[in-house]
Amino acid sequence: MKALVKYFALPVMCFLFAYSALADVSGNWVFAVTLGDLGSGDATISLNQEAEGKLTGMYAGQLANGPIAGTYAGDSFEFSFNSDLLGGDITYRGELREDGSVAGAVVVQDQEIGSFTGKTQ
Repeated sequence: MKALVKYFALPVMCFLFAYSALADVSGNWVFAVTLGDLGSGDATISLNQEAEGKLTGMYAGQLANGPIAGTYAGDSFEFSFNSDLLGGDITYRGELREDGSVAGAVVVQDQEIGSFTGKTQ
C-alpha cells in the first residue's frame, strides 16, 4: 500500500502544483477590448491572485478607472468593476492560454457585449 501511495500520490501532487503555478494570472496586463458598436480600445489591468480563489486589482481604461474584484479557478477567471459610463458593473470572463495570454468575453447585465485578449506588460 505504501508503495502505491509513493508511486501515484507524489506524481499527482507534483502535477497539481505545476498546474496551479502555470495558471497564475497575477501581473500587469494590457487588454485589447472590442465592444462591437461601442468601439474598441486598450485597458491596463493589474491582477493579484490571492488565497481561496480571490482575485483583486485595478482597471484603467475607457470604461472606468478603479478597483476590481473577482475569482479564479484553474485557467479560468472572472472579475468585475463599476462603470459610470455604462451605468453598472462590467464583468470580464476569461481563460489563461498555453502561450501566457488571456482571452474572453465582456459581459454587462448577463449579456455578452464584446471580447478581449490580453498580454502581460
